Amino acid sequence: MNNQKHYAAGTSAFLIWGFIAIPLRSLSNYPVGAILYFRIFFALLVLLLIILAIKRNELKKDLVFLSSFPTPQRNKVIMLTVAGGALLIVNWLTFIYIVNNVNIKTATFSYMICPVITAVLGFLLLKEKMTMLQWLAVGLCTVSCILIGIHSAMELGYSFLTALAYALYLVSQRRNQGFDRIVIMGVQLSIAFLILNIFYSYLTQEIPTSLHFHSTMLFIGAVFTVLPMFLSLYALNKINSATIGILLYLNPIVNFAVAILVFHEKVEVIQLVGYAIIVIALIMFNYPLVRRIQGAMSQKFS
Repeated sequence: MNNQKHYAAGTSAFLIWGFIAIPLRSLSNYPVGAILYFRIFFALLVLLLIILAIKRNELKKDLVFLSSFPTPQRNKVIMLTVAGGALLIVNWLTFIYIVNNVNIKTATFSYMICPVITAVLGFLLLKEKMTMLQWLAVGLCTVSCILIGIHSAMELGYSFLTALAYALYLVSQRRNQGFDRIVIMGVQLSIAFLILNIFYSYLTQEIPTSLHFHSTMLFIGAVFTVLPMFLSLYALNKINSATIGILLYLNPIVNFAVAILVFHEKVEVIQLVGYAIIVIALIMFNYPLVRRIQGAMSQKFS
C-alpha cells in the first residue's frame, strides 16, 4: 500500500504524544510555569532552526500571501494566530499541571472528550453539520462527565478546561487556512513565548539550573512536541483529516495505560463506568467517519 509510511507516521505521532506524561512526571518537583516556559522555548528553538534550514521558501510565500489580503482579512489572520498562541499556553499549562499535580487519568479524559467538544464548537461557531447519532454521542459524553464529576468535580473541571482550550485552538485554526502549518506553529510559539516572558515572574520565582531539567525539557520540546507534529503533518499529505481524527484516540489510550501500568493510579468503579460510557460515545460519534473511511478504502482497492 502506497500510504503505509503515512499511516505509520500518523500512528507514531499519537503514540509518542501518549507517553509524554513519563518525562513530565520526572519534573514534578519543578514549578509548572517553568516547565511550560522551557517546553515552549526549546520547541520554538527547534522549530526556528527547521524553518530557517528547510522552510525559508514557505516562510516567504506565507508573508507574500498575508500581504495580499485586504486589511480586515489580514487583521483577522493575525488575530487568529495570536489567539492560537494564547490557547496553546492555556492547553499546555493545564495539561502539565494535571499530569504533575492531579493525575494522568484526568489528562487522559481531556483528550477523550476533546474531539466531541471540537465538533460541538464547530457546529456552533462554524455552522458545521452533525448527525443525530453524533448528537446522541454528545449526550452520552455528558452523562460520562457527570459520573466522573461525582467522584471529583475539580478533576472534571481541569479536564474540561484543557479540552476546551485545545478544541478552541483547533476551531480557530480551521478558519486560518492557506499557510504552511510548520511556519504557523513557529509564529504561534513565538507569540506564546513573548506572552510568557511578560508574565514570567508569575510563572516561577527562579530559573532552574539543573542539567537534568534542561536536558529533559529539550527532549520534550524536540521529541514530544516538534517530532510528532512533523509526523502528523507528513501523514496529512496522503491521509485525510477524518482518518487522523480516528488515530488521535491512540493518544488517550496510551495515556490511560501509562497512568495504570506505569504510575499505578487507581480507578474508582464509578469512574470505570464513566470511561466505558465515553468509549461507547466515541464509537457512536466516529461511526460516520469510520464508514466514510471504509467506503474510500474499498473504492481504492476494488
